[in-house]
Amino acid sequence: MSIISERLLNKITETLDLLKSYAFSNWKGLDLNYSEALILSIISESERIKCPIHKSQIAKRLNITKAAVTQFCNKLEKKGYISSYTTEDNKKNHYLQLDNNLRKSIESRCETMNNNLNKFIEKVGEENIVLFMDLLSEFDKTLLNV
Repeated sequence: MSIISERLLNKITETLDLLKSYAFSNWKGLDLNYSEALILSIISESERIKCPIHKSQIAKRLNITKAAVTQFCNKLEKKGYISSYTTEDNKKNHYLQLDNNLRKSIESRCETMNNNLNKFIEKVGEENIVLFMDLLSEFDKTLLNV
């Protein structure tokens, strides 16, 4: 591996780890990994806007398989963070909801996470964030065509 390749991989890993740590710092103390916390935040947001969400929709948003989402959700259900339900008019889709006893705690953590990210965006600047995301998209395209 060349020095520039090694520096690139190290910097990407370091930056993403710092960003995850910053965004999810208030989730510490819970028995959750990053993906589980992200899924909880998506479910919380869907409840906030009163738009029920199911595993397929989460998989699409996170760009991961439905099987992976199912594994994460099964763990979250066993830990008591979420439950699933169906509606009378649609027994096929199993919608996800936060546990009633933990809802306020999770919503509070999601709000803090969003505030942290908004502070970060304000400090770095929206234009720089957009440039960074465009650059990452360019990396994605290049990597897919290598």
